[in-house]
Amino acid sequence: MTLELRVLSGSRAGARETFDKPIVAVGRHAMSDLRFDPQADLDVSTRHAEFRDAGGIWTIADQSSTNGTFVNGERITGERRLDDGDVVSFGANGPRVEVRGVGTAAPATSFQPEMEPSASAPSAKPRMDTSARVAVAVKEQTKSMRRGFMLGGGALIAAGAVAFFFWQRAASARESEMAAIIAHSESMLAALEKKMDAPRPGDTAYTAALKDTLAARKRDLDAVRGQIAAGTATKGAVSELSKKLERTAEMQRALGQMDVTRVVEANDAAVAMVASDFDGKVIAGTAFGITRGGMLVTNRHGVRGESGKPAGKVVVIFANTKEWLPARIVRVSENEDDDLALIQIEVAGNYPVVSGVSRTGGLARVGAPVASIGYPGATDTPMEGTGMNITARTTSTPGTVSKRLDNVIQIDSYAGHGSSGSPLFDSAGNVVGVIYGGARESGGRIVYAVPAQRLAAFLGADGGSILR
Repeated sequence: MTLELRVLSGSRAGARETFDKPIVAVGRHAMSDLRFDPQADLDVSTRHAEFRDAGGIWTIADQSSTNGTFVNGERITGERRLDDGDVVSFGANGPRVEVRGVGTAAPATSFQPEMEPSASAPSAKPRMDTSARVAVAVKEQTKSMRRGFMLGGGALIAAGAVAFFFWQRAASARESEMAAIIAHSESMLAALEKKMDAPRPGDTAYTAALKDTLAARKRDLDAVRGQIAAGTATKGAVSELSKKLERTAEMQRALGQMDVTRVVEANDAAVAMVASDFDGKVIAGTAFGITRGGMLVTNRHGVRGESGKPAGKVVVIFANTKEWLPARIVRVSENEDDDLALIQIEVAGNYPVVSGVSRTGGLARVGAPVASIGYPGATDTPMEGTGMNITARTTSTPGTVSKRLDNVIQIDSYAGHGSSGSPLFDSAGNVVGVIYGGARESGGRIVYAVPAQRLAAFLGADGGSILR
């Protein structure tokens, strides 16, 4: 039975879509039948709900979504039958969809032609005795019972045939869905593999991380393909593969959706390597310029030890230069969550600054592309020269925002020793975070940054015209 959906609100308001399939998946996933914008419709889960055709009666089933599914303003649990004109909301404040063309049709009314009265009434039949009347009644009753059994048996056979038909149809739909996911996966992995073949000077660690991820997804794909061939594949296994591929696809989109080259060209010169001396132990990190007079932002832990003692000596070297410049600590954040510090170059000059620092980090939404510029690996990465006698060269690393909280931005990217203090840029080229660490078990692939609004609050008047 055909299902028509009219989108009433959200990024796709005004759109109409018609479906002629037993299951219509709704969500932000690329394989959803009714797909909402992954960046604009954030109330919608990746796999939010399913419209289901149950023998001509449509229902809606929530798929353990984060914000719930509502029918006519009432949140549903499990599966809910739909009638023509019902309004389904994906999240209390999410997109609303009007359902058309569903429900049970009114039963047809049978009209019999009115009979003309007969000119002469038929003669009455002879009256039967009691025994005869009882025999006839018994015969009629058993005849009705036999007819009922026959009809009931026929109905059961018909119901079985209908159930088998819809089971086959559903199985075919699942097989088609699996095949579509596999085909999409192969195409997506081929595109990502092609991107990985392109040279990325200085980004060897990030490239290696992506290649490891790519190899793992290919193994997952081969395993599911083997299960399908053996007839043992389950929808759960294919869905799990799809979830993993979605994260890999986000990394792919980050490579294609953001003009990293433009962002680097605009900001590279303002990114400096920092070397802090703690009683003979030198710690390297990254900083970035925010004033022409030589004030830079970096991490607190890069210039102050765990005991709270400041570094005895701090020097910086800007990208593409050979000169180390002495600097002093201006102040550090006293908020435990904000790993931030300001340092000031002690040699007068006109120094490069980043394009801007976002006040709110509005473009750094979950799923959005970002890029960091810094010195992961410090002087251990390829440089011109050795030791402290080098020409500093930055590493640019794209990624995607995977989680956003008030006190942290989580990124699927790469960072390592020396990345601390690296500026994180949005697609407009403004700083939306300052990298300070990552999850140890991730091998540098899950990265944490101080969010833009906290950086802006920390800078205050020192931010000057750099705040956007």
